Amino acid sequence: MQQQYDEKNIRRRVYDALNVLMAMDIISKDKKEIQWKGLPRTSINDIEELQADLAGVKGRIEKKSAYLQELQDQYLGMQNLINRNEQLYGSGNIPTGGVALPFILIQTRPHATVEVEISEDMQLVHFDFNTTPFELHDDSYVLKALNSYGKEENAGAPEPISNGCEGSSTPNMYRHQIQQSAMASNGTNRLPSSPPPPVPGI
Repeated sequence: MQQQYDEKNIRRRVYDALNVLMAMDIISKDKKEIQWKGLPRTSINDIEELQADLAGVKGRIEKKSAYLQELQDQYLGMQNLINRNEQLYGSGNIPTGGVALPFILIQTRPHATVEVEISEDMQLVHFDFNTTPFELHDDSYVLKALNSYGKEENAGAPEPISNGCEGSSTPNMYRHQIQQSAMASNGTNRLPSSPPPPVPGI
């Protein structure tokens, strides 16, 4: 009885091993005939494909690392702004005005002529720069500029990135929307449907 059980167990394990070898295309089985096909060989195409996959993974890691660094810089700038505002209010030196976050800053030449049209519902703003170059900056850029104030020139300041206009310092996640909403010489911006929170602000 024990011998019969051992034979069934061995037969089951042999079938399992054969199924694995057939799945790996090492052997082929036709009824009771088993044919050896050989071990799989790594071709040059396989190596190139793996190298391409590796390069893609490294590229994604670099992008995520850059994005993480950008978020860390934004967090640091926000913390510094909160500390500064707390010190101002604690000392009784309360500012009379300010700008609530988030916001987009449009920068152009000092003597440029810019035509601005605002819809009646205050939701649509049209800019006409009359072919004058301009730049778009978000609140993160301004916070970085405040943090780098007093340091060496250009130390820690983000470099403007060309984006359909002369330059832009907006994060990657916003650039596509801003490209569509502000053209090279004429721009139309739709303001958020709800007003930004009153604090924190600059």
